[in-house]
Amino acid sequence: MIPRVRACGRPTFASLVGLASLLAVLPQTASAQVSAATAPAGFVDELIASGLGLPVGIAFLPDGRLLAVEQKSAHIDLVRMGPPATVDSVGFVPSVNIIGTERGLLGIAVDPEWPVRPYVYTHSTDVSSNVRISRFKAAGALTDPAGLIGIDPASRYDLVNDIPDNADNHNGGTVRFGTDGMLYVSLGEDAFPSAAQDTSTLRGVILRLDVSRLPDGPGSAARALVTPPGNPFGSTGGLNARLLWEYGLRNPFRLQVDPMTGTLLIADVGESTWEEVDLAPVGGLDFGWPHYEGDMVYSSVALTGSPTFPIYVINHTTGAKAVISAGIYRHPAGGTRAFPAEYEGDAFISDYYAGFMRRLHQTGVAWDLAAPVTGQPSSTDWAQGLVNVSDYAIGPEGGIWYCREYVTDFAHSGQIRRIVSTASSSVDNASHPVAFARPYPLPSTGSVQFDWSIARAARVSLAILDVRGRLVRAVAVPRALPVGHHHAIWDGLDSYGRAVQPGIYFARLEVDGTSLEQRVLIVR
Repeated sequence: MIPRVRACGRPTFASLVGLASLLAVLPQTASAQVSAATAPAGFVDELIASGLGLPVGIAFLPDGRLLAVEQKSAHIDLVRMGPPATVDSVGFVPSVNIIGTERGLLGIAVDPEWPVRPYVYTHSTDVSSNVRISRFKAAGALTDPAGLIGIDPASRYDLVNDIPDNADNHNGGTVRFGTDGMLYVSLGEDAFPSAAQDTSTLRGVILRLDVSRLPDGPGSAARALVTPPGNPFGSTGGLNARLLWEYGLRNPFRLQVDPMTGTLLIADVGESTWEEVDLAPVGGLDFGWPHYEGDMVYSSVALTGSPTFPIYVINHTTGAKAVISAGIYRHPAGGTRAFPAEYEGDAFISDYYAGFMRRLHQTGVAWDLAAPVTGQPSSTDWAQGLVNVSDYAIGPEGGIWYCREYVTDFAHSGQIRRIVSTASSSVDNASHPVAFARPYPLPSTGSVQFDWSIARAARVSLAILDVRGRLVRAVAVPRALPVGHHHAIWDGLDSYGRAVQPGIYFARLEVDGTSLEQRVLIVR
């Protein structure tokens, strides 16, 4: 494994500045928009890590490290807290089909018995034209918050590997463990609306799977092995129906589990008019698609059961197009940056395209917008600016963490961020003012792009060194750069314009005296 970011132990770049100044190499850096969300007074949006390639799903390890999956590269990344936070590619999921905007590696979950059971579970579209729900085994520093793990692609064990994927959209994407230890999986109706009312098709449903009896090592499970007791169709349906927990959904891309009650908060992406948020405290519910879109009649397709209506709907006239569940907020024990007590039990949802986040409060059986708080950007939106955000998780310190798939058209501009309370005076070192991404492409036959983000204005330089620490090329001479995202391109030439030999090189980023380093592999 090659870490993406690591502290530099070679001679400081300061000794090379004189030479770099003599090289008339113009930096190709460019500032991009600052991508922090606008949150109410008393909250702040913080950058944790940047430079990821379309990060689409996140999950915490028990020790506070974060796993993120990249949708199109099918990489699994490990984010370790700092300062500075570091991002390491620790594994990948093989044979992922990435054709289409809604295909790829879409979700990840961590076994609740980690590290005794050192497994992670993934939701991906496969080149076999199926959706696969798989388990992989991790090894390495399973309990060290500062350590690395490796996830072996050869350890793949499929829980279910024959879920239809005929259309390139409506695949769902969530794998999440419930408070009962069962794995909940969201699946779209594969652009076949009436299938959501057919409990035998594994379309437009939430699955509830038992992973406790699976053998170690690679393989594939029979239906009976992953069918848990208590599923609503466990004794009356066929083998597929026995896996179901809920049905009648269009594309429940993101669901979250209430850590106190086990209730599912499901965001079901709408068709032409309505986005809907569904609450599932028990199994066997029919959420009505395609007879209903939101709480309005959409088609004449008959319902299989009695409809369960959403707790909240959003009309597309607001700009909403793809609702995302951020979960029901619960204060974690010992959270140093937790939200105020009045947020306990409130539900948060956002929209991928409109970028707003809304806070819902329950009164009796009804859910509605919570009363606005000081500094809230609008009467309806608790926060704004959460565009391209595809997943959320509550961090151990009590913040709402999220992954933004991309900020700009730069390669690898994805981010991990969090919204935390400013009320606590506790020291929290998870955030750091600079994040340096993995080079792209890697390996390279020539030109290499570097991306980084800085949370405050700083003096920045970038140089390429050989394995002995000697300067190969000053890509960006020292200069002041503003807050935001920047990139530079190395053309694979040395200071004299000659193509470098194949091998390993090091890109050293200096930000106000702090050195970060990336390994670069050149092949010819």
